[in-house]
Amino acid sequence: MEAMDFKSIIAVETALEAGRTERIFNVLPDNHKDYRPHDKSMTLKELAEHVAELQTWFNNALRNSSYDFKNDNQELLYSSFKELGSLVNESVQHNLDFIKSTDDDFWNQEFTFKVGDHVVMTVPRWVAYRQMLSNHLIHHRGQLTTYLRALNIPVPGIFGPSADEKNG
Repeated sequence: MEAMDFKSIIAVETALEAGRTERIFNVLPDNHKDYRPHDKSMTLKELAEHVAELQTWFNNALRNSSYDFKNDNQELLYSSFKELGSLVNESVQHNLDFIKSTDDDFWNQEFTFKVGDHVVMTVPRWVAYRQMLSNHLIHHRGQLTTYLRALNIPVPGIFGPSADEKNG
């Protein structure tokens, strides 16, 4: 097996996770946007928007040597969760195009993620991608599946068939 460069590894992971995320966005119920499983939890709408925002961070953050979340004030304009899922797919395609333009040196350069004056992390860019974007996306996508379960909406499979797909 031939060794892969960073951009190939990141492109494969980005594409795989995008497909898995799309399955969730396709079943999010617009009539439950305000659902909140606990007072400390985000609403379904807020959580879905956060998952979508993570894809925009890729272009807004990783292109640069640092990113200040406090200055991120993008607003996602959409009318349904399916439309929000389409925005995610567009962002993913932009991300994949961007990844193709990079090299290993780019992914090994230091990147700083901060919130105002607070530095959250300064790490090689590939670590920021894994921690700030990929792992973060997977975590919140998992939360979305628990919201679906609590709302008694069949959960699509992420890594193989879900219990709903197996049992009908």
